[in-house]
Parts: sequence; structure tokens; C-alpha cells
Amino acid sequence: MNLNSKIKNTLTYLFFIVALNLFAQNNLLPDTTAFCIGDSAIIELKQNFEGSINTEWRGKSLGIIYNSKKIKIKSPLEKIYLKVNTGKAVYFDSTVVKIYPKPKLNLRDTSLCNVKSFILDAKNSGSRFEWSTNEKSQKIKIDNSGTYWVKVSNLGCSSIDTVKIKFFPGASIGFNNELVYCLSEQNKTLNVKVNPGSKILWNTGSTSPSITITDEGLYWVKTENKNCGEQVDSVRVKLKVCDCEMMVPNSFTPNDDNRNDYFYPVLQCDYSYYKLIVADKYDNTVFTGNTVNAKWDGRYKGNLCPEELYIYRIESIEKGSDKKVLRSGKVSLIR
Repeated sequence: MNLNSKIKNTLTYLFFIVALNLFAQNNLLPDTTAFCIGDSAIIELKQNFEGSINTEWRGKSLGIIYNSKKIKIKSPLEKIYLKVNTGKAVYFDSTVVKIYPKPKLNLRDTSLCNVKSFILDAKNSGSRFEWSTNEKSQKIKIDNSGTYWVKVSNLGCSSIDTVKIKFFPGASIGFNNELVYCLSEQNKTLNVKVNPGSKILWNTGSTSPSITITDEGLYWVKTENKNCGEQVDSVRVKLKVCDCEMMVPNSFTPNDDNRNDYFYPVLQCDYSYYKLIVADKYDNTVFTGNTVNAKWDGRYKGNLCPEELYIYRIESIEKGSDKKVLRSGKVSLIR
């Protein structure tokens, strides 16, 4: 295009705008046409005129489009002008084109260890939210593993994002800062419960889920899992000569013959705190007693438990003392 053509087109465009302001507009177009980034908008002349008409669309970046009742817009333009010539009259109108951004979402797949819940945040404060859980807030609390999605809308523009959340239990360690064993206890052990495929390493060099305590000192255990990474916990163990020893049987026979039908320790002292816990070989608790008179009858929820070795754990605090003593060992259930 030569210089004369450019000047001619510019003058024509300016005349078009001046004419639009001099002559009455006829509401041929909406005042504003809006669409979202990445989408497009159709601007259409919907009025009916008698006979044939000539249309002329103009825009700074649009150029000129002749004899079309609608045009498609994909990029933002400040203003679009329309001229309609019916042969008897000429009509002018314009519409302002606006483009709105879509909400930005960046939910990330997440794996979590040793936590019971997680907060998902869709950001974009002031928008409308619709979650797959039917919640309408910006943030939601997640308690279970699964796939979740959210739709965020603002100014007529929407975005959708999906996220996968996985919860892993990790290693169950949870040592107290200090454990005290009586020297006379037969089973002084430390235990850790891990997921299948986990690696275990104690400072003693053992790679077993449990170790037997023979000396006082600081013990630590490191577990490693591909999902939860590395976890470390430690406990200081003390040994003492106990004045209040307990006599704990290593077997009992709950067969209702009134002889050795219950499992319980024989206590020689008074306690301000006492708790007896019995678990099966899978570490499922089958009995819990919170008083010094607690006795296990070899049943779980009224049903007889099978003959096998069970693990007991006794926590106690002597009256006049503030230190908790832990005793643990194994007892055989025989019928």
C-alpha cells in the first residue's frame, strides 16, 4: 500500500468516527462486548431492515469488513464501529470491546505423611468457587485421599483445575522424651510400626521393628519410605531398681474353670496413674484397662480371642512420684 492509499484510509476512518458522533446512533450494537482471554466473541447486527443493506465494520486493528451481519473477535480492540446503509438512510453505532483474564489456578498434586487433614486453597479471592465436594468457599479441608477439582469464576470468565491428594500414615514412632524400666523387667523393648517396604535403622545397628533394651542411654530410630521420606525419633531410656515391682504372668487359661481365667499383674504399691493395654500380634488393641483392678478375660467385644502370644503394655505412676514407668512383654493365651 502506497502513501496516498494510507492517507486515504486514515481520512476515511476519521470521517467514519466523526459521522458516528454527528448522527444519531440507533442501538444497533450493545454498548460493551466482553469476552475472556483465549475465547472469542461474536458481534452481530440483529435488527431487520427492509430490502438489501450494505454494512461496513471498522476497527483500529480490525481493518474493514464489508457486507456481513456479524464478525468474530479474537483479540482485544478498543472500539468497533458499524455503518449500515439501507439505500434510504445511513445508520451508525459502535461497541466497546473488553477482554477479561481467566482466573489463574495452580493446584499441585500432593502426598502427605503423618497428617490427618489438608487445606486446599484455590486463591483468587473475591471470585465464585465450585468444588467437586459441593463446597463454595475459597478453601476446603481434605480428610481423605482422592482426586478433587474446583471451578473458579470471575467477571464471566471461568477456569477449572484438578488435583490429586494422597495421605500416607508414615511410621508410628511417638516415643516419649524419657522411658524408665525396672531392672527386673524381662521384656524391655522399643518398637516402631512402619508401612511395608520401609527401611528401619536403630542406633544399635538393628534393622528390626523392635529392639531389646540392655543398657541406659539415648536410643534413636530412622525410618525411610519412598512416599514419606525419612523420619527420625529418639528416646532416653533409664533403668532403676523398683521398690514397687509388679508380678506379671507370662500365660493364662481363660476356659471358665475358675483357675487362672484372667490376665492381670499383681501390684505391690499404690499408683496415681495406671493403664493396662493388650494387643494382638498385628498390633490391634484387644483390651484396655484404666484402673488397678483391670483384668483381661481373653475376649474382644465379647468374642473369644485365639490362642497365641499377645503383647501387653503397662503404664504407671507411683503415688508421690511424677515419672511414668512403662512395662511391656508377652503373654500366652492358652485354653
